[in-house]
Amino acid sequence: MTTPLGHFNQSLKEKSQAEKGLAWAKAHQEIVAVSVIVLLLLGVGIPYYFRSLDQNEKDAQGVLSLGQYYLHAQVDPQKGPFKSEVERSQNALKTFQRILTDYSGTKTTKIAGYYVAKCEYDLQQYQQAYGSFDTASQRLKDNPLGDEAYFGKILCLEAQNQLPQAITLAEAFLKDHPDSFITAEIRLNLSDLYLKSNDKAKAMDQLGMVSKGYADSDWGKEADRRLKNLQS
Repeated sequence: MTTPLGHFNQSLKEKSQAEKGLAWAKAHQEIVAVSVIVLLLLGVGIPYYFRSLDQNEKDAQGVLSLGQYYLHAQVDPQKGPFKSEVERSQNALKTFQRILTDYSGTKTTKIAGYYVAKCEYDLQQYQQAYGSFDTASQRLKDNPLGDEAYFGKILCLEAQNQLPQAITLAEAFLKDHPDSFITAEIRLNLSDLYLKSNDKAKAMDQLGMVSKGYADSDWGKEADRRLKNLQS
C-alpha cells in the first residue's frame, strides 16, 4: 500500500522529470523546431513529390502523342496542316525535343529520344541522328525500339557513304541479336551494303538466308525477288 509520503515523493519525481524535459526543450528549441518542420515536410512533401512525378509522366506522354500525331499528319501544300514533309518533321522534332528538356526525369524521355533521332534522320541531319540513335539504342536495350535505334545507326552511316562502318555494325548486330524482330530487314540491308561494296557473293548469302528463314513473309518474298534479279 502506497503511503501519502510515497505519493508525495512520486509527484516530486514526476515534476522533476517534467521540469528536466521542459528545460531540455528550451535549451534545444531550435532542434525541436527543425524536427517538427522536417516531419511536416516529410508528411506533406513526399506524397506531393510522387504526385508530381505521376503528373509529369502523364504530361510527357501527352506531348509524345502530339509528336507522333505530327509524324503521321497529312502533308498538303494547300490545306495542310503541313505544307511539306520537311515542315512536318521539323515540328515533330521540336515536340519530341521538348520532352527531353521539360520532362527530363520521366521514363518517356527514353522513347522521345528515339523519335528525335528519327526526325533528325528524316531531315537528313545524319551526324546528329547517329548520335541520337546511339543514345536511344543504349537506353532502350530491353525495348523493341532499341533494335530500331541500332538499325538507325546503320542507315545513318550508309547515308553518309560510310559503308565499311555500316557493314561492321550490321554484322555485329546479326551476331549478337540473331532472333531480333528486325533480323530479316537488317540482312536485306546488309545485302545492299555488300552490293555497294562490290561483294556480290556475300550479298547473295544474306538474301539466301532471308529467303529460307522467312519464306512465308514479305521479307522472304523480297529476298527471292532480289536473288532472281542478281542471278539473271
